[in-house]
Amino acid sequence: MVFSFDTTYKQLDSDLYSIVTPKRIADPEVLVLNEGLCADLGLDTAKLNAQILAGQDPPEEPIAQAYAGHQYGSFTNLGDGRAMILGEYVHDGERYDIQLKGSGRTPYSGRGDGNATVSSMLREYLYSYAMQSLNIKTSRSMAVVETDEAVERRRTEPGAILVRVMNSHIRYGTFQYVANQASDELQRFTDYVIDRHYPKLRQRDRTYLEFFDAVMQSSIEMVVDWLRVGFVHGVMNTDNMSIDGETFDYGPCAFMNYYDEETVFSSIDKHGRYAFGNQRPILRWNLRRFAEALQPLCTQSALTYDELEIKLDEFEDRFDAHYYTMMQKKLGINADGEKALVDEFVEWLRKSNADYTNAFLELETPGTFDDPMFATAKFEQLREQLATVGLDDTLMQEANPRYVPRNHLVEEALDEYLETGELSKFKMLLTVLETPYTSKDIGSQFQQPPPREFDADYTTYCNT
Repeated sequence: MVFSFDTTYKQLDSDLYSIVTPKRIADPEVLVLNEGLCADLGLDTAKLNAQILAGQDPPEEPIAQAYAGHQYGSFTNLGDGRAMILGEYVHDGERYDIQLKGSGRTPYSGRGDGNATVSSMLREYLYSYAMQSLNIKTSRSMAVVETDEAVERRRTEPGAILVRVMNSHIRYGTFQYVANQASDELQRFTDYVIDRHYPKLRQRDRTYLEFFDAVMQSSIEMVVDWLRVGFVHGVMNTDNMSIDGETFDYGPCAFMNYYDEETVFSSIDKHGRYAFGNQRPILRWNLRRFAEALQPLCTQSALTYDELEIKLDEFEDRFDAHYYTMMQKKLGINADGEKALVDEFVEWLRKSNADYTNAFLELETPGTFDDPMFATAKFEQLREQLATVGLDDTLMQEANPRYVPRNHLVEEALDEYLETGELSKFKMLLTVLETPYTSKDIGSQFQQPPPREFDADYTTYCNT
């Protein structure tokens, strides 16, 4: 048997999940298979056929998880409406959820059809692949399997299933659900999560307080990494915030090209709640909701809500510390105390609206790009200032990717498949993004941003 599962989530209260059955698919087809991920998990790719990857003969009963969340600020009870966890797979002592996305209706589907379009699943595969290569903690995509149905969203497309791998799919919103629907289970559930994700905390005196602290820390590190590469998640609802600091749910996400902290690509984010520059304050807002979900523990243990508040009050200083350390590395500064110079460079980015990725590469190697933004007196002045304290090649090459998923190239690759059934552009993007910190002799198109008018109108969708 390819997968041998040990699904501990089923040991929890049955109100936290439902037993489900993947939809039947007559003729599934594997479009892409992540052989590197399969090797990491010790899986034999020769045995991973389309039937197995589409969940047609699961070794145990899959589950859909219940959770809640603040979606654009409004609280609601939710759950896996088009996703199912096949089981928990254990390899080399590590535990992973193997999940199918787009595998059919569940008790939490509401009016949804439980399906996914092939373009949205290929998009998630590509973005999670890129984020892994960018050294950002992320869900990973094992495969995209095309189904034998038509799925209607903005247009009618073939359906598809994504096979997603995560340390777990437990999120802030799972805690919100337990606190609101089964508060008597909160302590047991929290103990389960600590044992699964933060077992070393069992050796600490104030385990629950340290747990909140560890979740905050992992989330800060995740969002600072987003800011490092210009990533806009697009839907930072509390149900999309991993308890383990894994980036996941690549729906209306994209990479910012021209620097603008108000950058929004999501079709449903009408007021810029989850804009590039708002990801930091939204993380704090989400952490406060997470702290509120832990509040029932204050009557069940020695934890007090005042302690959680005090921890949350550390957020700004801790985020600042990680942010400025990250930005100094991007500028090649191998010392502390250059916050003012970081701020001056970011202010230049704001005013110039320059390409975010290429600006740092141009600092590193002048003349790389024929862009008038990099020929200004102010840019040269900043480079001269940085030369006295930074521009360390080693630091910059580790922090600054040469390649990110450029929005227009992603759309070209997806359109090629929908129009011709070919994946040549998609696979070429994967090849480029496999080693994004290494320059390649492949022409300049993978480093060039799209025309400004393209990004001005570019829109991404949840596709639910």
